[in-house]
Amino acid sequence: MTHSEVTTTSQADLMPLTDLDDREAWAMVEASPDGMILADEHGVMIHVNARIEALFGYDRADLLGRPVEMLIPVRNRQVHTAHRTRYRAQPKVRAMGAGLELLACRCDESEFPVEVSLSPFTTREGLRVVATIRDITERLSDEEHSHAVLHTIDAAQDGLFMFTSDTLEFRYVNQGGANHLGYSREELLTMSPIHIKPEFTERSFRAMLQPLLEGKIDSHVFTTVHRRKDGRDVPVEIVLEFPPAASPNRARMFVAIVHDITERLRAEEAIINNEASLRMLEDRERLARDLHDVVIQRLFAAGMALQSVEPLIADEDAATRVTQTVNELDQTIAELRAAIFQLTTRDLPVATLINNIVRHAAQRLDFEPELTIDGDQEQIPDDIVEQLLPVLTEALSNIVRHADATAADVLIEVRANQVCLTVTDNGVGIEEAGLGGHGLENLRARAKKSGGSFDIFTNPDVDGTTLTWMSPV
Repeated sequence: MTHSEVTTTSQADLMPLTDLDDREAWAMVEASPDGMILADEHGVMIHVNARIEALFGYDRADLLGRPVEMLIPVRNRQVHTAHRTRYRAQPKVRAMGAGLELLACRCDESEFPVEVSLSPFTTREGLRVVATIRDITERLSDEEHSHAVLHTIDAAQDGLFMFTSDTLEFRYVNQGGANHLGYSREELLTMSPIHIKPEFTERSFRAMLQPLLEGKIDSHVFTTVHRRKDGRDVPVEIVLEFPPAASPNRARMFVAIVHDITERLRAEEAIINNEASLRMLEDRERLARDLHDVVIQRLFAAGMALQSVEPLIADEDAATRVTQTVNELDQTIAELRAAIFQLTTRDLPVATLINNIVRHAAQRLDFEPELTIDGDQEQIPDDIVEQLLPVLTEALSNIVRHADATAADVLIEVRANQVCLTVTDNGVGIEEAGLGGHGLENLRARAKKSGGSFDIFTNPDVDGTTLTWMSPV
């Protein structure tokens, strides 16, 4: 069509295809699902439809000739008259949902929210305004429910991500997802899962989505890592679904629920470590039982056999050597028992280990040694504990085997720079007890190993022996 062929639309072309008489026109107004009021320029109601009667609970006769303000809460009526006056000065169409929060008032003075559209036109009698009124109580309730649901979803610590099947772009991310990744929601809505999943390419990710797209599976659960905005990788478990669209006009989207499994992995690792520790403890106990039930019994039997033949040996030197061998076997048995004790109790608190050693000695004595610990024994370094416990065991073992004592004191002093062990008894003393040899050499060696000192002497004024062992910290 050329420019010269363009014609101007006439007013006649805008007329309806059929002529409506007053009865048909009024029937159309009556059938409207919204309330309709025709008012003059002063706000006086000239006509109302049946929906207005239903909305407000008035009879039509009660409304006609009355101002529209009677349908507004009392507290708002004066302000509304001012609005109406300004509207009369410059009337214009106002559509539904113009952003106004309006309240209407029923005949029983109950209030409800409404949307109002205004359509002015001029007649021979003056300005007329058609007000269309819609009750939005149910819609606001639905919106409030939706808001509460979204608020609950945002309050969840797990992330909720919705993304399209074609471009994979995020269309919704809850606050939990934003917190999880360190991005703002606005930033995430410009991204896709590929931006946060370093273990996936777009090709591999789409391949994983394909069974969901084809309806072969309802959901897919997998673990991966998410890379945060600060570059840190977080292990996650993801439940991925492709639910039906909410309505035929809406596109289907993938829904991913993301759970941070950092703490779960730590707990699983702790369980594995605990199981390994338990197996190690079981191995220790088995080894300790084997040492006690087999090795020590054989050594004890060998010592008893040597003691039984000792009186039959005429050669004095040979008899002495047999006696020394028996003593060495006794010492070896004592050291094995100490080793077994440490093997089965090394993971206990230091105070428990010390008390167990003292109680073990008390079972072989007619009394229980007096134990005093001066300082925090749990602050003793592990390397010193490894030396201290065998020294204490040997010192008490000497009292059991040689001292013939009726009382003993154990003092452990824990200082910032040293740990000192003092064991005192009221027995026969060093010379009469015949102390010496392998056992004391071991104590000296342990003191030397820790850079400390060792001494043992008979008390000059009273019977008995004092043993001191010190290790610097």
